[in-house]
Amino acid sequence: MTMTPDELPICHPDTGFISIVGDEACSFLQSIITANVETLPIGACRPTALLTPQGRVLIDMMVYRPASDHFLLRSDAARRDNLFTRLRRYRLRRPIDLVIEPDIRLVLLLGNQAAESMTIPMIMSCSDPRSPKLGSHCLVEAHHLPAQFGAIDSWHANRIAAGVPEGSIDLTPERALMLEAGLDQLGAVDFEKGCYVGQEVTARTHYRGLVKRRLVPLTTAGDPPAIDSDITWQGSVIGKSKTAAALTVPIAGEHEPTDTKSICLALLKLSDIHNILDAPADGDGPTTNGLMINGHAAVLALADWMQPLPRPAKS
Repeated sequence: MTMTPDELPICHPDTGFISIVGDEACSFLQSIITANVETLPIGACRPTALLTPQGRVLIDMMVYRPASDHFLLRSDAARRDNLFTRLRRYRLRRPIDLVIEPDIRLVLLLGNQAAESMTIPMIMSCSDPRSPKLGSHCLVEAHHLPAQFGAIDSWHANRIAAGVPEGSIDLTPERALMLEAGLDQLGAVDFEKGCYVGQEVTARTHYRGLVKRRLVPLTTAGDPPAIDSDITWQGSVIGKSKTAAALTVPIAGEHEPTDTKSICLALLKLSDIHNILDAPADGDGPTTNGLMINGHAAVLALADWMQPLPRPAKS
């Protein structure tokens, strides 16, 4: 059966995998990364991060559990070796094996596609827990990859629309905070599991309600804005754009999508977000009230899980 482009599996082009194996693999990861790996079922995955002692994101990643004593960490390719070096530093004398896995690939399935439809051997498959819009993950060896792939653009558009950050553009290393990015609500941090690197600052921010900014999606007309494009509101710059992707929407009365729109993530002050949301609507359309990206009117497109937004922390 011939698949349409939207039905083809997608091979993520920017991944780096590290394998952690051994009787103490679980306790090792539990002591350094933000997610609770003890409660991670075999055959499942979960977002997580390695933080600085000051609670800033060093490297964001996904953790997969193919077996009880076997975990795989996935970061972007450029930071895999850095992550590996840091893991070796934290390992000390633990009886675990740390191995870079250059031949593992991530295949993404969107929509109603099921991993069972894949006719190739897989290391494991699981649903993306961050959003149903992100489909399923299949980990396969490079020599078992399917012959045809869809484009990654549609997956990134879904990811951004779901308000899911990923990589060093969305989560600036040594600057981004877990709670500003909403990673606590996406399952990347557990406030009950005990100590990990950066735990004290992250917990204090959570329990004292100290969040002042949030990473949110915005839609705008035209092509995806370049990274660090100015986002302005009522003539003042209030933030910079992060990852972006094209959205194609149909024009009324036409069957084929021809009007190009785009979506991006941006880290904005909560006070600015609330001011925009509380502003009067522009006629019958969505509220922009002067919200612009690259000279095009923009609209806040908050994912359901983000609402209601917290009020900004007092200085």
